[in-house]
Amino acid sequence: MLHLVLTLLLALVLQTSLGAVIPHNTLKKSCYLSKYRFPVFHETNAVLRMREKFVSTTGNGGLWAGQGHGRGDAEFKTLSDKVPDRVMLVKAELNLTTTMLELPAAPSFAKTRQQPLAFLTQVQNDLQCWMDTEAPSHEPSEKLSRWLSNLQTARETKTNSCLEASAIRHIFEVLNDLRCVAFEEQCN
Repeated sequence: MLHLVLTLLLALVLQTSLGAVIPHNTLKKSCYLSKYRFPVFHETNAVLRMREKFVSTTGNGGLWAGQGHGRGDAEFKTLSDKVPDRVMLVKAELNLTTTMLELPAAPSFAKTRQQPLAFLTQVQNDLQCWMDTEAPSHEPSEKLSRWLSNLQTARETKTNSCLEASAIRHIFEVLNDLRCVAFEEQCN
């Protein structure tokens, strides 16, 4: 018993003294995106249920065809082979998606979107952490900059209902791009 108390006391003293000797900001925070290589089934299933509920609640089935917010899928797939560009790309898409999911909604849809919104917000935080630690001074490529500018223009000129429908429509493409980022590869 005395040995256990002494061990705990020694551990506390070492932790305190090392904390004073080594500044906290010198220890690099690690952000791993590898957990998104294979998203948890219940998360992707919740996103699928949300998308189905959105269509049935809003009757926006007609918005699925031909509506977009600047995402040309052929161009989107070839925007960049640099991992930081891909991270910025997915982060921008998720920013739009979470913004749209935070808008007021019918009570039944509001409840359905809670789990996907929490998941997507966590992904955004992880992407930001990765950018802050792995590529803090990365400047987007010219192609990505144009795409981000087009996305911003769409946000300013399209209606919220159009943006919401487009964001939910493209959610699985964004999750696939997230998976590619997690594998640090370009997917076609």
